[in-house]
Amino acid sequence: MNQEREAKLERRLEVIHKRVQWMADAEARAAWVRGLGARGEFLPEKERLLDETDRILDELEAKQR
Repeated sequence: MNQEREAKLERRLEVIHKRVQWMADAEARAAWVRGLGARGEFLPEKERLLDETDRILDELEAKQR
């Protein structure tokens, strides 16, 4: 893996982290007012993003070997 690919993966991880954090914050707020996220509306996207994170981390870890 070259440095450009590694940098791209790291940027993607940052974007995923920010999105998952936003969803977690929205769910926490929603719990108080029964708003968007209170009933698990974000769960499918969070699962997809976490799966993508696992794939990216596996690829980055393989580079370290």
